[in-house]
Amino acid sequence: MAANLRKLNMGHLLLVGILLLACVGLEYYLHRVLGVTDAYSHLFYIPLFIAAFWWGFPGGLLVGLFLGATHTLSYLPHITEAVLATSLAFVLIGSTTGVIGSERKQAERKLQKAYEKEAELRRDLEIQMKRRVEFTRALVHELKTPITPILASSDLLVTELREEPFLSLAKNINRGACAMNDRVDELLDLARGEIGMLQLKLQSMDLLPLLRTTADDMAAIASSQGQSLLLDLPSSLPVAQADGNRLRQIVLNLLSNACKFTPTGGKITLKARKEAAYLVIEVEDTGPGISEEEQQRLFQPYYRLESNRERFSGLGLGLALCKTLVELQGGKIWVKSQKGKGSTFSFSIPLETKNLPEKSIKNEGENYEGLNH
Repeated sequence: MAANLRKLNMGHLLLVGILLLACVGLEYYLHRVLGVTDAYSHLFYIPLFIAAFWWGFPGGLLVGLFLGATHTLSYLPHITEAVLATSLAFVLIGSTTGVIGSERKQAERKLQKAYEKEAELRRDLEIQMKRRVEFTRALVHELKTPITPILASSDLLVTELREEPFLSLAKNINRGACAMNDRVDELLDLARGEIGMLQLKLQSMDLLPLLRTTADDMAAIASSQGQSLLLDLPSSLPVAQADGNRLRQIVLNLLSNACKFTPTGGKITLKARKEAAYLVIEVEDTGPGISEEEQQRLFQPYYRLESNRERFSGLGLGLALCKTLVELQGGKIWVKSQKGKGSTFSFSIPLETKNLPEKSIKNEGENYEGLNH
């Protein structure tokens, strides 16, 4: 009982007590002194409803009984059926309203518990993310430290050596060290992106030269694997808001993936077009395609296609990092694919606002949602 009393809000209790005393005083003054009957009884519902709202069924019942008894006693010795009916009404209305108040309080308790659980889960998640970031930073530091001298030494060997097979061995070491360095950078970038520390330098730029030079860099790799790398680009593109270095990283990653999964004799096509208030860039391949189930998880960190886990190395960070980089630039990334019919990876980048027609600017959100993701 004492514990329940401690839970009561003393301010609420004081207010209801004052209202009840005011009701008793009003009952006595109007009925006994002025001889007024029935005109005041409706005012008694104010403390009744307040008690039922704050304390539920017990509060409504107790205050209803108190007001019913007070109302009945004020008519002594002339208690009629109408007086008893009014007193009973206080009890019934208090009880009924109290049931509603109890349901409200129960819903509040459930909501409070859900909120506390959510807050606890959020704290746990923040702790886990912090630990993950700390682990990633430590891992990156431990990997970067030995890679740096390997890169420097292999670069020097490739420059100085002229005789085979030593030159080929030095090149292999250099390529392996560069690949490892790229993977470490991807891991660090993804960790920074997850906690909002990855910063981009957005600027207005013409992406057509960047797309052409990026495709040129990948052309030799595609050709060495017996693949055709084609460009389907317009003569000009509107100015977009982008980070040039990060955009090149996204396109290189998508082209590299296409080269990995496209068989000998296959085609890879780099496309670009304006759609609404966005520039859409696509990498289309004639590879084996991706099932709908795998497409749902394709942009998750560390996820790799089941059929390719043994064939290709890597941590499965490339597409997850692409997604992060695209979204940081205000765009979206998606894939269209069918088993046996190749895949098309597409992403959007916002156009420069001042070059957009007024209608496009106002409806930017609507047009964006209208992209064929």
